[in-house]
Amino acid sequence: MTDAAHQPPLTRAGPTPIALSLGIGAAGGALFSLLEVPLAWMLGPMIFNIAASVRGLPVLIPHGVRVAVLCVIGVFLGGSFTPELLTRAGDWLLSLSLMLVFVPLITLAASQYFRRAAGFDRATAVYSGAPGTLTAMVIIGGEAGADERMIALTQGLRVVVVVILMPMVVTAVLAAAPHAASVLPVGGPFAWDEAAWLVGAAGCGYAVARLFRLPAAAMTGAMIASTALYLGGVVSYRPPDALMWLALWILGSAIGSRFSTVTAATFWRVSRHAVAATALIIAVSALFALFASWLTDTRYLTALLSFTPGGVAEMCLIAIAFDVDPAFVAVHHLTRIAILITAAPIATRFLFPKQG
Repeated sequence: MTDAAHQPPLTRAGPTPIALSLGIGAAGGALFSLLEVPLAWMLGPMIFNIAASVRGLPVLIPHGVRVAVLCVIGVFLGGSFTPELLTRAGDWLLSLSLMLVFVPLITLAASQYFRRAAGFDRATAVYSGAPGTLTAMVIIGGEAGADERMIALTQGLRVVVVVILMPMVVTAVLAAAPHAASVLPVGGPFAWDEAAWLVGAAGCGYAVARLFRLPAAAMTGAMIASTALYLGGVVSYRPPDALMWLALWILGSAIGSRFSTVTAATFWRVSRHAVAATALIIAVSALFALFASWLTDTRYLTALLSFTPGGVAEMCLIAIAFDVDPAFVAVHHLTRIAILITAAPIATRFLFPKQG
């Protein structure tokens, strides 16, 4: 997401951009918390960092920090899997099968909007409309001859709009704020050996997930490895909720700092189209969620969080914070990303043969 006319010095050595981003995020989180905004410690840092980014401030959350946060989220998700959930595997398969229709349909609808309303070329419209992930769509779209800067901007703005809207939707439906107490199954007391097991599982799971190129490798690997530990009875301890709120703060700051290399003019010009396209995406997601809810007897709110394509980690954190079946939500979003990553390169060869 680069812009030749406006490139803040994010590559300068030292911790200043990180400290600035986290400091701005802390101010946003504290203010939103005082205002009792839902999921304040993700939305506040995100929105404040977006404002700082657009104004040209050198805010930055490095990739390594984001990986660590995703591993933490993966461990939280691993703790949400219980033996009882396995009995619902058949229902999950029915719902997951809808993703095979949902992903291409949502891509077609959003890409048509970007093509006709925003005036994007065909390749840029397709990879801007595909429901994630940002990095994969930028890489694959670039190989197809698309404008990588526009893909990154529209994909990033889609995540922002969804993350802002969904906590408010959940709060309105549940008529409640995020849980103050633990939202996961009750675990055992703190034990150094069990905490060490979880840290080791997160690191090893991430390494294996990267080796096999699994989607959202840090979160997916940590989730699978920690799930095995919990279901196998090796550990019962679960991390404190304070660690989840720390993850929210850092992840929100990371989302906002993505826009540091985009001019204000470009940001505002593209954002209105990104908001309109995201509204279209959410509308289609709501229809699929309604069908999935009827088909599998799942709560509509759970299905809605599962089909609305925000970032994988962000949607899982919303599910954890509101205790809306985090395991179900995680599996659906990972399936969506797996379908996209598998299908996008194949589609590129057929749609854009010269570049692909």
